[in-house]
Amino acid sequence: MTRTTVDIDDPVLRELKVLQKKEGRSLGKIVSRLLAEALAHERVSPQAPKLQWTSRPMGAMVDLADKEALYAALDQDEP
Repeated sequence: MTRTTVDIDDPVLRELKVLQKKEGRSLGKIVSRLLAEALAHERVSPQAPKLQWTSRPMGAMVDLADKEALYAALDQDEP
């Protein structure tokens, strides 16, 4: 096991020491386990949201059999 020095905020260290007393394990083992869990959680990618395709019949806005109405619709600037 590699040894290293890590700066830990006081409130975090206090919580780690509570866990140490509760679990009866070394501080290093507790920190190592918690870091491993956090890193494993980061590697898990969230599931893609389920998409639902919705469609509806739109129908023509102009009678395609009526040439004059069709040409008038094509000449309009707005629908």
